[in-house]
Amino acid sequence: MPKFKIPINKTKITRFLLFALCFTVIIAVPVMAMNKKNNADADEMTVLTLWQIDGFEGGKGSRATYLQNIADEFSKRSGCYITVNSLSADAARLNLSKGTVPDLISYGAGMYGIEGYIRGNNLYYGWCNGGYCFLSVDINANFEDITKENLIINGGTGNFAGAAAILCGITGAEVAKPTAAYVKLINGEFKYLLGTQRDIFRLRTRGVAYSIKPVTTFNDLYQNISITSTNVKQLAFAKQFIEHLLANNSKITSLGLMSEGKNLYDDEMHLMEGLEYDFRITTPMNEGLKKEIEQSIINCDIKKLKNLLN
Repeated sequence: MPKFKIPINKTKITRFLLFALCFTVIIAVPVMAMNKKNNADADEMTVLTLWQIDGFEGGKGSRATYLQNIADEFSKRSGCYITVNSLSADAARLNLSKGTVPDLISYGAGMYGIEGYIRGNNLYYGWCNGGYCFLSVDINANFEDITKENLIINGGTGNFAGAAAILCGITGAEVAKPTAAYVKLINGEFKYLLGTQRDIFRLRTRGVAYSIKPVTTFNDLYQNISITSTNVKQLAFAKQFIEHLLANNSKITSLGLMSEGKNLYDDEMHLMEGLEYDFRITTPMNEGLKKEIEQSIINCDIKKLKNLLN
C-alpha cells in the first residue's frame, strides 16, 4: 500500500507559534502587573485589632458596634482598617496570657490584667462614661428616707456598685443582678433603686414614670481606650484613631452614655452630666488592689475604702 506524506508548511507554524507567544505576553504582563500592585496595596494596608471589653452596663446599644462604625469612618480617611472584637474581661486576660495582644483595648475603669500591656507610660483615654443614681417609681419621692430596708442595689457587671452605696452611708441593703433589681423596683418590692444610667433607659422603655437623684460620692463607670501595639507604624495609626474617636464624642448619646465636659442631653439624663465626684476610679488597676477594694466593701469598711480610693 503506498504511503503519503502530509506536506508541512514550516513558515506558517513558526508564524502561529510567534503569534501565540506574543498573545500570551500581552495578556500575562498586565495581569502580573495588577497582581503586583494588589500585593503592594495589601502590604501597605495597615490593619489594627481593637478589643472592646464591657466592664459595666451601658445605657443602650452596643459599644463594640459603635466603635466599629467610628473605625469604618476612620478607615475611609486614613487607609487603616480596624476590626473590633467584643471580649469578656476573663477572655481578654486569657488571650493576653497566651501572647495574643491587640493593638488597642477599650475597657472599663478598674479592669485588671492589662496594665502591663498599655504603651506610653500607662496612657489611657476616657471616651465615654456612665454614673450612679437613685431611682424611684414614686414621682414624689424626695430621697431623704432611703434605708437599707427600702433600697435595692443593682450589683452591676464588674463595677463597684457596693462602694457607691457605702460612700452614700448605706450598708446592709439587698444587692441583686441588674435586671432583677429593676424588676423588684417596678413591682413595688422596694421604694428605691441604686442603679445607673442603664436603669433610666430600662424605665423609659417600660414607659414607667420615675424620679431620679444622681450620686456624686463615687463613680467608676468610665470606658477607657489604650494602645497596646508595639509596632511603630501601627502605634501611629492607633493614636490617630483615638484622636478621631474623641473628636466624635457628641455621638455618645446613641449609647445612652455621657462624655465628660460636654452637655449632650436635654432630658433627665442631663441631670447626670457635669457632676463632680468625691471619689473616682478612672484607671485600670492590678488584681491585688481590686481584691482589697472588694474586701473593704464586703466588710463595710468605709475608712479603708476611702484610703484605697485616695
